[in-house]
Amino acid sequence: MEPFHRRLTRREFFVASSVLLIGTACSKHSANLAAPGTIDALIHGASKVSLLGTGSDAPPMNPGRNRQGFVIVDQQGKVVVGGLPQVWLAQEVSSRALGPFVAAWHPFSAYNQTHDHSPRSPLPGNYSVELDIPGPGNWTVAVTVKRGSQPLAGKGVIAVTGSPVVAGLGTQAVSTPTPVATTTAKLEEICTRNPVDHMHYISLDQALRNGKPTVVCFSTPLLCMSRLCGPVTDEQILVFEQYGRQANFIHVEEFLPGPDRKPPPATPANQAPAFKRWKLDSEPWVFVIDRSGVIRFRALGPVTATEIAAALQPLL
Repeated sequence: MEPFHRRLTRREFFVASSVLLIGTACSKHSANLAAPGTIDALIHGASKVSLLGTGSDAPPMNPGRNRQGFVIVDQQGKVVVGGLPQVWLAQEVSSRALGPFVAAWHPFSAYNQTHDHSPRSPLPGNYSVELDIPGPGNWTVAVTVKRGSQPLAGKGVIAVTGSPVVAGLGTQAVSTPTPVATTTAKLEEICTRNPVDHMHYISLDQALRNGKPTVVCFSTPLLCMSRLCGPVTDEQILVFEQYGRQANFIHVEEFLPGPDRKPPPATPANQAPAFKRWKLDSEPWVFVIDRSGVIRFRALGPVTATEIAAALQPLL
């Protein structure tokens, strides 16, 4: 399937990219200067695109297998959709690249299905890819894809560290209490989604002790700068509706509305205690945690029900 695209307005593009930009457009390199198999050679002659991904403020990842989500935007501000982009890694653009790692397109589908009225992202979905990163360093990532007969390419940088990272894959999830409510009136005190969701029925610390896997989303649907929190929470809701008896599903609100149902200003000082305990300074985050409390999947920014369910199923 060849990719197609939906045009973003200038405002939509900058709302999304202000939070999600990881890479800049690539330039065309001379074929005489690029050694075969290098990123320079792989992107030579392609029309430049920008990559929207996990965000420059995101904590780095550890070596090994890591999910990387991204969106491709062309020079006219159009989101490229569909196809099977190839992703390449190298520590230098002039060194031989690792890959290809093949990415898949995942469209957002839950916003309308769940009757959400929270602010909606202009992004129609995301690509995701599983990268096998050999070691620490600043890795250049290049993405190549064809739109019809036209080759497109973009590149960015992924920070990989050998030191522990916040809420990293394979680490123990931080056990902390989170607000619990089941009635609409009480849910409106701890949830900014419109309408409120029902993934506040169990505290995170209790969920991590009850022997079930856990899917937890850290988001603020009303105040999210990227407008991705509502759609991502909705994607979690679809998985909740399918697997709610077999796993715990929790939405942790970043800015608690309180008894007056008016959330505070979106500042670090006003973050909910669980956000502070997890040391998260961006949103939305989704984590899938196994029965022993170990994080097995994590995603910042766009992620879909298909991806969440695929991460959860082996843990059931």
